[in-house]
Amino acid sequence: MHRPRSSRPWLSIIIIVASLALAGCASNGVRIDEYAQSAGLQKRIVPGAPYSHVVYEKRSASRPGRLFVFLEGDGTPWGSSGMHPATDPTTRNPLALRLMIATDASSIYVARPCYQSQAGALCSADRWTGGRYADDVVASMVSVIDAEAKRLQARQLVIVGYSGGGTLAVLIAERLHNIDAVVTLGANLDIDAWAEHHHYLPLSQSLNPASSALAHPWKEFHFIGGKDAVVPAVTADLYFKRYPQAQRFVVDDADHVCCWESDWQSLLERLQL
Repeated sequence: MHRPRSSRPWLSIIIIVASLALAGCASNGVRIDEYAQSAGLQKRIVPGAPYSHVVYEKRSASRPGRLFVFLEGDGTPWGSSGMHPATDPTTRNPLALRLMIATDASSIYVARPCYQSQAGALCSADRWTGGRYADDVVASMVSVIDAEAKRLQARQLVIVGYSGGGTLAVLIAERLHNIDAVVTLGANLDIDAWAEHHHYLPLSQSLNPASSALAHPWKEFHFIGGKDAVVPAVTADLYFKRYPQAQRFVVDDADHVCCWESDWQSLLERLQL
């Protein structure tokens, strides 16, 4: 049946504009899902203890028995005014996910509690502000990573964390037994020194890697941007006094965001992981 031509061309224009507006309003979590799907990653919702987590998975035939675990940065804990917590802390820039996609190894990306639309009954703004590295956050992520490692029959784990994900990488590695290496980029390794440096309120509900009394028997490599004003190198000095075996590499031309993605392959080759 022939459909008559619309006598109201403006209606089509409104529909198109509205569709574009809706696409532009997609949440950061939806955008990350779409990006992961386009890269061929498998998505699962994995229950931790006590939170649930988005997990993306990539399989590779290289490096059998070894699993890379990628942890994202803090995202946007605070609203644009800086005075009130954000309603959704999910990052706009999933750098750790892009690093995972660029890594030729079996890998998982484990999202943080309450991020990427996993706002359960236990979630509150504390879990992405002052308690972003709290004991229950670490414990929940440990339970997910341990379960995924067993499911994938991984004998060795390499945990890679960007920014606040690097903070969590260290805290998580302390609670697992099969860690081969921890790699961080722009990580906040001493949250007290970092808060003091910026004149921020202390993250009083969080664990501080620089204050840990636990041993670090695994290899650890920490890349710091020479131009990083978000997490300056000086704020991590106490951590490296506490763990002198940890290797620190200052990348002179890097800041907090640039240019970890473009440098990633050369950094991996340098570490021979």
